[in-house]
Amino acid sequence: MKDEKQISELGGRSQSHEAALVAINNHPNETIDVLSKVLGLSHSGAVRLINTLEKENLVMRHKSARDARAIVLCTTNAGSERVQKILDSRERVTAQMLKSFDDRQKQDFLRLLKVAMSNLTQEQIEARRICRLCNEGVCRKSGCPVENSVK
Repeated sequence: MKDEKQISELGGRSQSHEAALVAINNHPNETIDVLSKVLGLSHSGAVRLINTLEKENLVMRHKSARDARAIVLCTTNAGSERVQKILDSRERVTAQMLKSFDDRQKQDFLRLLKVAMSNLTQEQIEARRICRLCNEGVCRKSGCPVENSVK
C-alpha cells in the first residue's frame, strides 16, 4: 500500500513498529497483552517489539494505576512526535487519493465509508486492529464508525 511505503520511508524498523506506536499513543496505559492482540503478534513477539521501542526511547512501561501488578505502556515525547510524523504521512496519502473529489463527493464518500466501516466487526480487539494506524483524534470527534459498531 502507498501509506505503508510512505511510513517505511520515515525510517522506522517495520510496519509493526509504527503500528505499535500509533496504537499505544491512541490507547495509552494498555498492557502488552492487549497490544499483542491488536497487532496480531504472539506475546513474546510483542515483548520484543516493546523492548526495541523502549531502547529507542519511543515507548515506556510503568505500573498501572488500576492494578499495581500490571505493567502498561505509553509513548514518550519522542514517541508522540514519531506518531505525528506517521499520521501526517498517512494524511498525505489520503489527501492524494481524494484530490480529484469535489467537496460534495468527499462528503458523499465519507458518509458511505462510515456505513461500510460500521459493518467490519463487532469485536473490540478487531476494531482496535482495524484502527491501529488511525488518527483517532479525527474520528473520535464525530464517533469512530468501527469502534461504535462494537456492542
